[in-house]
Amino acid sequence: MRFLIVFLAIAGSALARPNILFIMSDDHASEAIGAYGSWLKKYCSTPTIDRLAAEGMRFTNVCCNNSICSPSRATILTGQYSHKNGVPSLNGAISENSPQVAAQLQKAGYQTGVFGKWHLTSQPKGFDTYKVTRGQGSWFDPVFFTKTGEWYGKKKKRERVPGEKHEGYCSDVYTDQALQWLKARDAKKPFCMMLHFKAPHHSYEYPERWKDYLKDTLIPEPSSLHEDVEKTSPLLKGVHTWHMVDKNGYFGRHENDKEPPMWPHDGSIRSKTSAAYQHMIHKYLRAVGAVDDNIKRVIDYLEKERIKDDTLIIYTSDQGYWLGQHGLYDKRLILEGSLKMPFIVRYPKEIKAGSVNEALCSNVDFAPTLLDMAGVNVPKAMQGFSLRPLLRGEKPANWRKGIWYAYWATGHYHWGVRTQEHKLIRFGGTSDYEFYDLKKDPFEMNNLAGQT
Repeated sequence: MRFLIVFLAIAGSALARPNILFIMSDDHASEAIGAYGSWLKKYCSTPTIDRLAAEGMRFTNVCCNNSICSPSRATILTGQYSHKNGVPSLNGAISENSPQVAAQLQKAGYQTGVFGKWHLTSQPKGFDTYKVTRGQGSWFDPVFFTKTGEWYGKKKKRERVPGEKHEGYCSDVYTDQALQWLKARDAKKPFCMMLHFKAPHHSYEYPERWKDYLKDTLIPEPSSLHEDVEKTSPLLKGVHTWHMVDKNGYFGRHENDKEPPMWPHDGSIRSKTSAAYQHMIHKYLRAVGAVDDNIKRVIDYLEKERIKDDTLIIYTSDQGYWLGQHGLYDKRLILEGSLKMPFIVRYPKEIKAGSVNEALCSNVDFAPTLLDMAGVNVPKAMQGFSLRPLLRGEKPANWRKGIWYAYWATGHYHWGVRTQEHKLIRFGGTSDYEFYDLKKDPFEMNNLAGQT
């Protein structure tokens, strides 16, 4: 009898633990989600993501600690900063000494799977099943590397490694594989599934069904599109790779596109900047729309199986992205557009529908949060904090007052601290600083460094 009671207690505890669905896009700016209410609100086709926000909590101040793909992904998996986990830039592998969230959940009895873009040389750890792409992966007909196949991590970049090819647009194929895994899972055990989309990363490709979305529609520009950013940011003096108009910038890279063609312009810098923005934002929002309709497929499955309310659902991106702010596209810098990430969480058993949280949070907090919500001890080596108190609507008195940022890529490395009201940035190899009053200057148009 005693054994039966203990067994039932353990079984009941396992069933009470939430399933975890962690969905992450690549370079999806908060401004391109309707629920975040930017100048693009009426042009974003994100009804599924918006619904998650309406039924859960939307965070407005979640920041990445290093705004570039591989480092952010490593931080999300390990709960550690880039200098700790071994992935400070696009090269590097996760340290063997770093804890990984999937491995911790797996040990605790969770079924674990990850599908889609991986963008790490480190082999996925702690996953029962994985189907992930090498590097950026292909927009169409992606090739997956699996747990039963050969791993590409130690191969040279151009060296061929056999993989599992699937026909179709990447977001659709990733979701197909994720749904297959969900349908084959053991329904008696909780699961943690990570679905990582490649979209809407540059070059913002989209499936045929989205080709006419917003066609011929003039989309509003951000207020700082035509700013002379070199007067504001010392880091951007002479660096044009991320500018809308330059021989190496967006216009130069896409001027000869056939589908869609570059937006009409009169040849002036201002007109070409506007044309580049229209070309970019149309493609970008179409790719976002294709992400959203695939998320709907997964949510529909959870509803059909009647496990949606038993599942902790998270939507985020690996970092933010400039959508023309400061005349830029891309990410990397600590400026707001690339620093801040969308972060939406739905779990009605603990989270009030339609709630908004403005606390300073970081992607270093994601792994501790997943473990805490699953009832798993958070390893001491993880450097972030569980967001569970915030998700419950609490306001911890000792919550962090600032976030740390460090971008390590050669040539543009810089560090910074952001609080609720200010941001201080220090650039490596120079004596330059930037300092912004975010309350008075939320769009970072007035660099106060040297004035205070």
